[in-house]
Amino acid sequence: MTKLVDALQQQLVQRAAEPTLKNVAEDDWLTGTAVANLVNEVKAAMRARDLHFGDVVLLALENDKRVVILEQALFELGIIAHPIAPSSGKTIIQNEFADYHYQAMIIEETLTAAFDHDENFHQETFTIEGAMTYNFYRYRHAQASTGEDQAPTEQAIALMLNTSGTTGKPKRVGLTHAQVYHAAVHIGQSQGLSATDTNMLVMPVFHINAQLISILGTRVSGGRLVVAPKFSAREFWRQVATHQVTWVSIVPTIIGILQMNANALAEYTKYQDAIQLQYVRSASFSLPEERWRAFEATFGVPVLEGYGMTEAASLITLNPKDHPKIGTVGLPIATDIALLHDGEITKDAHQVGEILLRGEHVINDYVDSNPASFIDGWLKTGDVGRFDDDGYLAIVGRIKEIINHGGEKVAPAAIEATLSKLPFIQEVIVVGTPHPLYGEEVTAVVISRETVLSEDEQTAQIKAYAASELSKPERPTTVIYVTDYPRNPTGKVLRHQLIAEIKENALEKNV
Repeated sequence: MTKLVDALQQQLVQRAAEPTLKNVAEDDWLTGTAVANLVNEVKAAMRARDLHFGDVVLLALENDKRVVILEQALFELGIIAHPIAPSSGKTIIQNEFADYHYQAMIIEETLTAAFDHDENFHQETFTIEGAMTYNFYRYRHAQASTGEDQAPTEQAIALMLNTSGTTGKPKRVGLTHAQVYHAAVHIGQSQGLSATDTNMLVMPVFHINAQLISILGTRVSGGRLVVAPKFSAREFWRQVATHQVTWVSIVPTIIGILQMNANALAEYTKYQDAIQLQYVRSASFSLPEERWRAFEATFGVPVLEGYGMTEAASLITLNPKDHPKIGTVGLPIATDIALLHDGEITKDAHQVGEILLRGEHVINDYVDSNPASFIDGWLKTGDVGRFDDDGYLAIVGRIKEIINHGGEKVAPAAIEATLSKLPFIQEVIVVGTPHPLYGEEVTAVVISRETVLSEDEQTAQIKAYAASELSKPERPTTVIYVTDYPRNPTGKVLRHQLIAEIKENALEKNV
């Protein structure tokens, strides 16, 4: 038995008669004993379908308590859980099986019509407890299974996830039982989690943040978990109050919506006295300083910004509760961090370089080996950062996002943080766009709040403010106004796609 499996089983034993797991729409909690019984039913169903240690099951599922139950069953059997977005659709799922020949998949009801008559799959759907249905499909061309029923080892892969794939083909990340357990333990310790805590899962279960921060971080620390199908601005504060939620893990997009959505603000006022939320954890991409301060001022709830990635089981840094630093992602948590600056590995303060990682929960390679992503035993993140004198890490941007303006290297994150302070800017993304003389120019792509200012007046104020607050190479020469950006399922802006759209629009104007 691995430490991960033991910790999950112990949580259910310790909460045998206590509320442990539920969906937000349900009145009744499952106790630890009830969850354990359901896990055993799923294990029996997996064995009946001839799945064994080392087999891979692709999971295209929405947020639901049945995912939590299913994944524990897979972990206990040594079967690899491979969550992907249900919105991926039939073609992407077919391509995954054609490329990698997984044994099976369990999918949402909305996808079943696409596969019911697909000759490559055989449907073996099953139901447990008379109500919880799993749409199971075996792949007819799967690679040969080990055929062995053995307990998982610490080095066996527990979770396999695809990287976000914002540039190029996503890489497959395999996280072992040992890596997942190590991360979950330190997530709990860094936040001071205990059996008295209740987390509400709102991030999608195919994302590493949901898997490690919310689900396993909560469970390994003994707490209880309530699962929302997705984030709802209208329902958020009612759900938090009704289920006595003590913390949630969200992204900056959600923080912004809660501040600006009239329904959310009205619901907060209505349920304010019943809310027990101690803090929100924010990650996935940088949280602008003004949005951080505004959220805390509006709701009286601290924001703990952290930094994580799939390759590090979502655990890299976190701002401590007692001394957070706005504008940083906090201090390293059980992770060795360095910077690659001009070909040298350094930990010096104020140096800017590519962030490097190593640690017990950090991968040593991808499932499909990619040595170029590593240097001297360090994982190259592709993120650019710097330490301050106190060891706090700030994210400057992505290597591929750095703008080369006439030989000057310009980091978008610093410009975005500055421009976000303007009251009429709801959100701003800074990208490099082609320039005939300088190679790239700094372009600010703005989503405006409701304002009496015209776009020309906003642009004039942006350029005037930039002239007073930013160095000359950092100042935007072009400002574009949009109603939204292309985003991935977690709300992260797809910058390469945004740049492509800007280029396409420029070409159309010149035709």
